[in-house]
Order: sequence, then C-alpha cells, then structure tokens
Amino acid sequence: MARRIEAIWSFSACTPGSAVILPDGRCDIIVRNHVSTPDEVTPIITGPATLPYRVDYKNGDQWFGIRLRPEHGAALWQDCLGNAPDSVLRGSKALDRFPTLAVLRGSGPTLDDLARIVHAQTWPEVDPRLTRAIDILHASGGRLRIEALARFVGCTARHLNRLFRRNVGLSAKTYAQLIQFHRTLKLITNGNVPIIAAAFEGGFSDQAHMARTFRRFGGFTPSRIPTDLSLPDIPSK
Repeated sequence: MARRIEAIWSFSACTPGSAVILPDGRCDIIVRNHVSTPDEVTPIITGPATLPYRVDYKNGDQWFGIRLRPEHGAALWQDCLGNAPDSVLRGSKALDRFPTLAVLRGSGPTLDDLARIVHAQTWPEVDPRLTRAIDILHASGGRLRIEALARFVGCTARHLNRLFRRNVGLSAKTYAQLIQFHRTLKLITNGNVPIIAAAFEGGFSDQAHMARTFRRFGGFTPSRIPTDLSLPDIPSK
C-alpha cells in the first residue's frame, strides 16, 4: 500500500488566511471540517493538477488528506480520468466518486480514520513500466527526454504516453515538466541558487524557457515568487 499512497497530510488553521496551492500532477482524497463542528464533514476529491489555485480559510478550518502516487489516478477517477485534470469534486459529487467517504460524515473524523478507509480499498495493479518511469523521471529531476525514458523501461514513447494518460491523467511530457518546475523552484527557494544557475541546473534551455514554465504552473516568474505558496513534498534529486 505504501506504493499507492505518497503522503498523508493535515492542516489546521490557527488564523484566517489563504495559500496558493501549486500543481503536482497527483490526486488527493480530502475531508474538511471545522474544530467547532467536527461532525460536519465536506469530502473533497481532486484530479491531477496542472494549474495553481488559491484556498481561503478561516480560523479553525481543518483538512485531512491522502495524496495518491500519480500512477493511481485511474483507480480513483476510473473512466472519468480524461476529464479529471484540474477538477475538484466536493460534497455529494465527491461521494459519488469515492462512496466509502460517507462513513466519515457525522463522526468527527481523524486523519487515521481517512487513512484506514483508503488502505481498505482494493486497488488495481499498475503496469510496472509506468511506476519505474515515474521513479526515473523524479531521479532525473524531470530532465530526461521521453524517448530515452521509454527505452529505459522497455517500451515505445507512444506506449509510455498512453500509460501516463490512462493512469496519471496527464501526458508524460506534462508530468516531466511539473517535476522540472518543482525541482527548480526548490533550488531557488530552499537552495538559494541564483536564477541563472537554477535555469541551467534545472535543465531549461534558457531563462525565458524557465520563466514560461513558472508562469504556466505557478502563475509567477522566478524573480517574483510569492511567499504564501503551499509546496507539495514531491520526490526529486
């Protein structure tokens, strides 16, 4: 099951505020409530994100979430995965997608409760070539060309792209670009790497290429990175 879940997370707001959530190409299973009314639960299902979005919260708002590994998007969205990118289902629509979440309503759920429900699901097997391709992409920081990646895992680039679309919900190229974006962003924000050096280390052809990618996935430029970002813990080298 560890290979199906990428992260178990929670957030409790101590003050009102907002945060920019950056896309990571993954699906999350979430429940939201408020400390004053813990039994009033809103289930949320997210599709693989490629666009940033802002979340506003009030003092006492709480979220509990399970982030799936990218190759398990199809297990959650099934035949609707093609329409899932950048989609968010709430309430009854989320329950239609993941009916088991209904048992959390009226119970004041905890993160452990949500984790038990996800662990108890029957998950279809995923082609190991896709799992290996995703791991290799992360190890390369998203810099490996898809044709070379396909050769590493033993299939054609066309077939690998089909595996990505059928299971992740994104093309292999888009997924690789997301990894490249996050790795380079971390170099700048956490590693204090100068922008010019970050563009080179991140595998971009030039600064303009890096700036276009940052605007696409973050809505900002490398020189004007917001301070209220929510950075997903994406594996990278």
